[in-house]
Amino acid sequence: MTARVLLLGGLDPSGGAGITADATVVAMHGLQPLPVPLALTAQNRHGFRECFAVPEGQWLAMLDAAVADGPVHAIKTGLLGSAAGIEALARRLRALAGAVPIVVDPVLSATAGGYAADGEVLGAYREHLLPLATLCVPNDPELQALAGGDPGNLLALGCRAVLHKGGHRQDAMAIDTLYVGGAQHRYERPRLLVGPVHGTGCALASAITARLAAGQELAAACRQAGDWLASLLAELARTPGDGLPRPLPFVASPSLRRTSTR
Repeated sequence: MTARVLLLGGLDPSGGAGITADATVVAMHGLQPLPVPLALTAQNRHGFRECFAVPEGQWLAMLDAAVADGPVHAIKTGLLGSAAGIEALARRLRALAGAVPIVVDPVLSATAGGYAADGEVLGAYREHLLPLATLCVPNDPELQALAGGDPGNLLALGCRAVLHKGGHRQDAMAIDTLYVGGAQHRYERPRLLVGPVHGTGCALASAITARLAAGQELAAACRQAGDWLASLLAELARTPGDGLPRPLPFVASPSLRRTSTR
């Protein structure tokens, strides 16, 4: 049976981020995406206009239908919209926590601007969702907001691993660092001058989740997913941008249907 990946987050009508991009990435890896929207957004690469929370009863019904249709092999969360939605989702995921990997991408802002999570959302992440996470994948601003910049504070909440992404820095090398089991794994890649890009965080977290669903070990999944994302950015670097956030060139990437589990 094809591995099935539950994708919980916001619907991006421009296609570059959210569960729209998540489903594309999971399908590229040869797995079955199960997208469930907890938020609907009005956004494009010019900016984030508005976020509409999906009523809890509606997204719960969709989630339950997806889970009842067959086994779930991994779960990824993205933009969740509200503190109440995060708390309700955590209640629903507790039965699956420990049985399948849960990757939390704490989407707290939009690349093009116009959206920023409030303190209640941050508190709900810390209290309810992060203790269930197999992996949290914050960038610099997200790590600062959630944990004062210290990955150890997320691990102390019960999160089993943290991948601190280095994409927001200006160093010559882009360095992602995985903190897990008292060890650190550094993934260093040359920083590519591509300008703002829409949906890189979603794509990386989804690629990691797909690899975990396929049975890959965590450190290898983080490394290979990062290498894959870097190949997309290298493709994007071949053409000049217009100053606005650009979508990732998924169509230029070959299918990954034979995802390695080594």
